[in-house]
Amino acid sequence: MKALLVQKGRLEDNVRAVLRAAGNSSVYAVLKGNAYGLGLVETARIVREAGIHRFALTDVEDAVTLRKNGFVEDEILMLRSTSEPEFIEALIDYNLVGTVGSTEAAVAMSGIASARKTVVEAHVEIDTGMGRYGFPPEDTDKIIQVYKYMDGLALTGIYTHFCESWRSEKRTREQLDALMGVVDRLHAAGIEPGLIHAANSSAALLYDWSRLGAVRIGSALTGRVAAKNTGVKLGRVGTMLSEVCEVRRLPKGATVGYGSAYRAKKERRIAVIPVGYADGFCVEKAHDSYRMRDALLYALSSLWRGIKGRKMYVTINGERARVLGHVGMAHTVADVTRLKQCAVGDRVLLEVNPILVPANIERIYQ
Repeated sequence: MKALLVQKGRLEDNVRAVLRAAGNSSVYAVLKGNAYGLGLVETARIVREAGIHRFALTDVEDAVTLRKNGFVEDEILMLRSTSEPEFIEALIDYNLVGTVGSTEAAVAMSGIASARKTVVEAHVEIDTGMGRYGFPPEDTDKIIQVYKYMDGLALTGIYTHFCESWRSEKRTREQLDALMGVVDRLHAAGIEPGLIHAANSSAALLYDWSRLGAVRIGSALTGRVAAKNTGVKLGRVGTMLSEVCEVRRLPKGATVGYGSAYRAKKERRIAVIPVGYADGFCVEKAHDSYRMRDALLYALSSLWRGIKGRKMYVTINGERARVLGHVGMAHTVADVTRLKQCAVGDRVLLEVNPILVPANIERIYQ
């Protein structure tokens, strides 16, 4: 047995904490990636009941899922600029708010809307450093043309996305200044850009000056924010739930797992748990930057963990049990020698990042 336990109370508390921190700014709940692994539809319901009524997604299929599950009137902002006809058709069919980040996307969206004798609501994205979608800030003339001449678009907002808000206030201010420079030029041209937003979770919790008209909150809902010392108390949501499938004696000198990474110095009592890295346990995001500075930081971090001999634990019947050897694809072994009680079928809790837990594993909300 294994499932991802989603603690509804913690999620609700996180929503309330975010709403307090946001102050007068509106809040978008960003539910990309299956709501950061927590489960799209049920998480959206919990978030809405706790007070957030705007959502942001990247995949149109997720937006359709929400619409078909009762989120009929809620605003859903799609954080993807594209000229793909199927994507744009879905924006119209399901009354979604699009993103325009290029002249090509604007022309395609406006053209399809006009052909269907309707108008698509959309926000304009400005690329101030993320490098994925958005008009460069210096392309003000093109942005003005989109606002003025695309009859099939109703442009109701403008935004950017911060790329270093968890670690650099200076860089974040630079990005915000670039966005506001575009806004000022639009105002000078007699254009009202609509709702202005930029802050992601880290920025919204760290910098009150970044919140503007709205903030977009994703990782903060799970209680896993990259920024440190935000002053906002969040609880981690999402824990792997399983049970002991075997309890046995491990003789002195016996080894555990691939590579024989653990060898028993004396007889131990061990428990086998049917959860492994294929389920998201003991899995980390890959180091995907090759800058010398980042590579050195990764290496130093790994070296420090090795020197400290960092140990991993699971919780069995409320007591911590140390993980022995390498975690396998489908199994984990824990030392239960000192536990008061441990038997087959006993409940086990394992710390995981929900985004790394496969979607086919059941989510339990309680």
